Amino acid sequence: MTASSLIMERQACFHFKTSFTPCTILQLVRYDLDELEQHIGNAIAKAPHFFQDSPIIIDLTKIPDQSGVNFEKIKQILIANGMAPVGVRGGNDEQQIKARASGLPILTIGKISHSETPSKKAAENEYTTKFIKTPIRSGMQVYARKGDLIVMAPVSSGAELLADGHIHVYGPLRGRALAGVQGNANARIFCRTLEAELVSIAGYYLTKEEMQNVPNTHGMIQIYLDQEQVRIEIIS
Repeated sequence: MTASSLIMERQACFHFKTSFTPCTILQLVRYDLDELEQHIGNAIAKAPHFFQDSPIIIDLTKIPDQSGVNFEKIKQILIANGMAPVGVRGGNDEQQIKARASGLPILTIGKISHSETPSKKAAENEYTTKFIKTPIRSGMQVYARKGDLIVMAPVSSGAELLADGHIHVYGPLRGRALAGVQGNANARIFCRTLEAELVSIAGYYLTKEEMQNVPNTHGMIQIYLDQEQVRIEIIS
């Protein structure tokens, strides 16, 4: 055995690890920076802590291709309001070049690759349901990937529920509940007691302040998306 064979390769100074960390999508429906700054300020005033340090993806898919976009100004507006812009989704070639020049990478979060084979797509479309029978404590995150989430116990403030499909909660719903997180606009949230900090369907959300007028009820509550507006309805 030679001396060189005893020398071990040094371990890398890092590891790649996958993680599900939902981002907030800032979807521009028209390009008006003054209006954007005003409306973001209004949103922050309603939920001052919710957006703090939140990673933001700027979505250009609904604005015209010919629109010039000042990404530096958008970054300034977001950072000034405590948010963290991390990238851009959509846009034409010129817009994407300008985004990269401003330090914003082009992201494909929530999009399906067209290179996938039919068998792979079929496997990924398999639907499952996750059952949780124990309380969801503050700081816990539960994600039902490619399926529904059913929680038979209370959900505490500071906890987070996420599902690609529907969310059902049969104890008090506090914390945050995000259904259809991969863009399923038909997803719904069902609960008996709604005391949530935030509810979201396919990225559209209501904060606790916006749910103050929901009456207490012994029946079921359903939360759904209707023409890009989150609705709350009592099921009699």
